[in-house]
Amino acid sequence: MPRLKTTIKPEMAVQMNLEAHERECAVRYQAVQDKLDSLDKRMWRLEGMQAVTTLSILGLVISIVLT
Repeated sequence: MPRLKTTIKPEMAVQMNLEAHERECAVRYQAVQDKLDSLDKRMWRLEGMQAVTTLSILGLVISIVLT
């Protein structure tokens, strides 16, 4: 039984490669976005801790000065 040889047109091959590349980039960029989101949450938490610490030190200094 003879085998049928299928050929892909160059335009179709380029299109398939481009679509595969776009899928891979979408996965990669989603991973980057997820990492940025988690880092953003950590930065907010650190900023809050810094504000609380600053206010505590100011309160301590004021209480020492007034007593």
